[in-house]
Amino acid sequence: MELKRLHSHLERLYHYGETAYVDELEPFVRKGLLYVREKKAVITNNWIAFVKRFPNQTDFLHTLFCFDEDYQQYLLKTSLLTVLKMREAEDIDGIVDFVHKMPKFAGEIVKILDELKHGERYETKALEQHVKEVEPLFRERNHLIFNGAPYYQRIIYYLAHIQQYQQEAVEQHEPLGTKIDEQWAKGRKIAANLQLLPLKDEPLAVLAPHEPNISLKNPLFKHIFTHPWNLFIFLCCVVREQTEAQGMTTIRFHAVNDEVDVILMSSKNQEYRYGTINDFVLEFCKVSNYQLFPNEFARLETIFHHLHDRGFLTIVDEEYRIPSHIEDELYNTSLFISLMAGSKQLRQRIEQWIDELRDRG
Repeated sequence: MELKRLHSHLERLYHYGETAYVDELEPFVRKGLLYVREKKAVITNNWIAFVKRFPNQTDFLHTLFCFDEDYQQYLLKTSLLTVLKMREAEDIDGIVDFVHKMPKFAGEIVKILDELKHGERYETKALEQHVKEVEPLFRERNHLIFNGAPYYQRIIYYLAHIQQYQQEAVEQHEPLGTKIDEQWAKGRKIAANLQLLPLKDEPLAVLAPHEPNISLKNPLFKHIFTHPWNLFIFLCCVVREQTEAQGMTTIRFHAVNDEVDVILMSSKNQEYRYGTINDFVLEFCKVSNYQLFPNEFARLETIFHHLHDRGFLTIVDEEYRIPSHIEDELYNTSLFISLMAGSKQLRQRIEQWIDELRDRG
């Protein structure tokens, strides 16, 4: 397989958490970064923990390409060659820095140095010749990662991160299922990028935007079912309306400029600001053991804006509310089965979380 095609698979995994399994992904399965289920490669808890160490997609994917052991050896020898030239120039700090950043490669480094040592000197010509001979084998990979020949600082960056990888036991989760409660089961891996385009096919085990496989009388509700975080925010608003119907409004979502503040009614019947909608949802995700990737989301208030623009929410006295005609559709059409009955457990958990926060207030 061409590296560009492999890169495409890894990029899909980065955003959506799943891709069609191909043999070239097997090394990442052995490393515990992926597992295979029903002809799909699925990211693991190890992948999610590792990806959070990187500031962007490019650095992460390029580091994955450096997991290839033959390529690691090539990069290690290339960087060691630079270090030995530093030594000739009496750059002691450079050597110390190299050794400090390569603890897990220390055995390999010592072995190579022993082969090169002649008395008090290191003969670098043989190493230089070896690197030059094997370079054509990795030319395509070098071009992809370094846009040319590898250079010292970036090699160190990639190898340092590889050493930080910790392989834990792989946790596999049940397929998504058809009900919202199954899809939002505790521990579920969920794509956190709010800008993702929906997949045409339903994912296997990772919750990500996709075209809904249900018949909708009102096509407008497709926007709710397509994106997981649209659905979650909307259900939070459903819970708000239900608590009011039960006699006490325990939570409000206040529009403050472009932000959304979460206002709670404490168990002492005093309203207080809990924080932003991001604070509220992230804490719920933590208590639910949801595994968000590639990073924690930001700007969930944009979903309120989107749902408002689509007519799912309105603003009354600076508070986001569900309009009566939308509520009518929820309870008096076929939506009740798929949206309301199907999310009963999730809504109960959101209510329980709100009650826990109220007791703290």
